[in-house]
Amino acid sequence: MPDTFVLVVDDNPEMLNFLARALEAEGLKVRAVNSVFKALEALHDGTPRPAVIVTDLMMPRTTGWDFLKHLRSETSLEGLPVIVITGADPGEGEGMANLVLHKPIDPVHLAETVRSMMLLPSS
Repeated sequence: MPDTFVLVVDDNPEMLNFLARALEAEGLKVRAVNSVFKALEALHDGTPRPAVIVTDLMMPRTTGWDFLKHLRSETSLEGLPVIVITGADPGEGEGMANLVLHKPIDPVHLAETVRSMMLLPSS
């Protein structure tokens, strides 16, 4: 699966960089974007669909839950696994995500979780 990748969405540049580097260090391909709008563009730009999405919950203008509502409403994105990362209480939207991880994030655990959702062997 050489084109398999993880789409990482976070508005905080430091966290986006941390998540992308952590997953790449574990041998995963990553496409990182800094907004829900750019993530939606990435999902509709004609490139292959990601195997998993990792998204922050609290972002300006739109939240990770708004993003998930959109994802879950599109039949073309049906079944796409989503991991939400948050430092806040996830609230009632938690059931929309496949998994909610709370900050601080253990990068090895995150990579193992992503890999298990991708059904790829461990490195």
